[in-house]
Amino acid sequence: RIANALENVKAGKASPILFFMELNMMDIPIVASYTGFWQWTVKRHLKFEVFKKLSDNKLQKYAEVFDITIDELKNFSRQ
Repeated sequence: RIANALENVKAGKASPILFFMELNMMDIPIVASYTGFWQWTVKRHLKFEVFKKLSDNKLQKYAEVFDITIDELKNFSRQ
């Protein structure tokens, strides 16, 4: 699932949030409960087009959940 998420992120089909969710063995309800976002909002943020428009405040919530920096989330590039 992690490899599949990575391929989707690299192809621009999904946001880096999906990769970090899979890496940390989380699902949408778990991420929603940690971030305070509604589940439908988290699901929407998994789309790359929506993700690249997110504010730093929203990205900070995700970064804290995944224990990474905003910069790592914004500039995701994993080999």
